[in-house]
Amino acid sequence: MPENFDWKLCDPHKFRPFKNKEYKINLGIRKLDPNDFICIENTYLDRTDLREKLFEKYPTRCHGFHPSVLPALREVYDLVFDFLVTRYPKYFYRTENGLVYNKIRRESIPSDSSKLEAEELERIICRNIEEDFLILLKNPDSDQPDEYILRAAVSCFPAGFNPAEKLNTPLTAIHGPVPGYKERLQLSMNRFFGRLKIHEYIVRSNWSIQIHANLCAPTGSHASSVQAKEIKPVEAETLDFNKVFFRVEKQCFTRLPKTKANLMLIRTYVTSMANLRDDVDIEALCGAIDGVKGDLAIYKRRIQWGDAVKSYLRGETNGMTDEIYDYKFIS
Repeated sequence: MPENFDWKLCDPHKFRPFKNKEYKINLGIRKLDPNDFICIENTYLDRTDLREKLFEKYPTRCHGFHPSVLPALREVYDLVFDFLVTRYPKYFYRTENGLVYNKIRRESIPSDSSKLEAEELERIICRNIEEDFLILLKNPDSDQPDEYILRAAVSCFPAGFNPAEKLNTPLTAIHGPVPGYKERLQLSMNRFFGRLKIHEYIVRSNWSIQIHANLCAPTGSHASSVQAKEIKPVEAETLDFNKVFFRVEKQCFTRLPKTKANLMLIRTYVTSMANLRDDVDIEALCGAIDGVKGDLAIYKRRIQWGDAVKSYLRGETNGMTDEIYDYKFIS
């Protein structure tokens, strides 16, 4: 980064991955500039403070690991802090006593991962980057030798799933609730993970809309066909659109050189509808909302929020308040 880089002045990237047409589930991968694997933006301190709090508050929900993943966890730790020291030397640098100093958080971090156990590795990584991360390993001795299995997770900002419930689960089973996954994505996803190369960086993104004010949302973002009858359209006038969010996951992938484990980083970006209304192609987004159909409309709960959000975007209502403010996440 240039010497005059100031993290406090760096606005979050504006991801707008929706398309004004029918939503079709697909892999949608593309090459990623390695410099963008981990990003420091002006949300950094608030988000990492929140991550530290959530990690301790929900010890069985936000993180976990299988004993076999310890070497890969240590490799991820080294990768993360080598990246931060190299990419952001103004804010992360090594000290003479064998530590890495985080100038933004004003704390020192052990540089030697070999002396740290799994939970401490996860804890330190968690509070020093905004990205959640997953480590996946193959299990050739299982009855699904081509499947990658989730062996470690730090997921403080989940959307619609409990990370702890997915630990030690194959990729296909993790995505079981996603409509169309088995038919349209299972084969290509397994091939992608199998062919991912060392020093190769890949990115994909997805989007959703949530009518709650939680970054940590293991429930409430998705619905099953069984739950569909219970979901009712919400009235726009009952919503504070400063707390209704356009949510994007930037998902980055690479393969670790030493352990050959696959690493996935997930960066969550949220923009309130109050801020989005003046900063987006309204009809394109409304068309994208209408494009979420069938089982996906149930899964993404579009039948609950779709009409209300479109009404707000088009200026037909301001919801329950005309005030526009920036909401600070507390969970």
